[in-house]
Amino acid sequence: MLEVKRILLFRTDRLGDLILSLPVVEALRTWWPQARCDMLTDPRYVPAAGMQRQVGRVIPNSFRGLRGCRDLVRLLRSERYDATIHLYPRPLFAVAAFLAGIPVRLGTAYRFYSPLFKPRVPVHRKHMAVHERDLNLILLVGLGIPRLEVSAGLVVPEEASQQVTELLRREGIDGSAPFVVLHPGSGGSSLDWPATHYAALGRSLADLGAALVLTGTDRDRDAVELVHEGMHARTTNLCGRLDLPQLAALLARSALLITNSTGPLHLADALGTRVIGLYSPFFYSSPQRWGPYSQPKNILLPETVPATSPPFGSGSMPLSVRSTEGEKPSKVCYRCDRKRCPHFNCMASITPERVLSKAREILKI
Repeated sequence: MLEVKRILLFRTDRLGDLILSLPVVEALRTWWPQARCDMLTDPRYVPAAGMQRQVGRVIPNSFRGLRGCRDLVRLLRSERYDATIHLYPRPLFAVAAFLAGIPVRLGTAYRFYSPLFKPRVPVHRKHMAVHERDLNLILLVGLGIPRLEVSAGLVVPEEASQQVTELLRREGIDGSAPFVVLHPGSGGSSLDWPATHYAALGRSLADLGAALVLTGTDRDRDAVELVHEGMHARTTNLCGRLDLPQLAALLARSALLITNSTGPLHLADALGTRVIGLYSPFFYSSPQRWGPYSQPKNILLPETVPATSPPFGSGSMPLSVRSTEGEKPSKVCYRCDRKRCPHFNCMASITPERVLSKAREILKI
């Protein structure tokens, strides 16, 4: 049986992608308890990877071009890795692992640089109608590891929890009482629900007695400010004021997160917090692939819109996606024509009343 002792996982794209990759660490450590599992990730998300309870070293990705490839080869050799797992395959990482002589270089089979991987798993990630979390775990079949029931293994740092408790106290929110988090942005990964809708929803929730907190990055500041103003300041605005561990601490103690298809949704879901995910019918952000993994019943989609032509080779993706409210399925748009589409922004067809109804069902108010 294959036995490895030092493993490096590559996942250098977005926050949500990273969160959905963390169960791989749990599976590896369950299968090989003595193995050390390190991660190489985007520098912005190093703190998120660091909250995984079984990750060893977290390496910020600074490797670019030929010099970066050389430096990565040196790193791989110096750390004596005997396996690399390419969850987010990139040519530079594949070349570096090959040149470093890493014995096990796990990756998929259908990229132009896939011959550099050993073993290669025959999956087409781009067009598969399988959840990203499951795809990451399926890759481990190439190492002889069966499908294991594992969590993301996230642990919120105690220091972050204390900081959030103090921050909420200063903002006049009783940290022991339930509150709802609204996160209006998505970092550009999908179409966003309109800020005016978030504001209308917030006013209705406030009327029902819910305490509300707004979150977002600096990039989301304009949208968050519109929501804040539209709610007539009946909320606490924490946009740009939280680092990732603090955001995790806030989400872990919140009663509900309402947001678009974005990283904080997956973070909250992994922490066991209830979520409502507002999803567009866009093919590459389908809730079948990117929805909250443990809460598929809490996904809301726009009303039915016409489908655009599928991309070449996309036959493995069904032509419709269904919200779990029981309404007709939404068609998949394989590209978003935005201003040329008569249905843009289709996210506006998800009414605040629909989201409020789902929130009341979850919060029992």
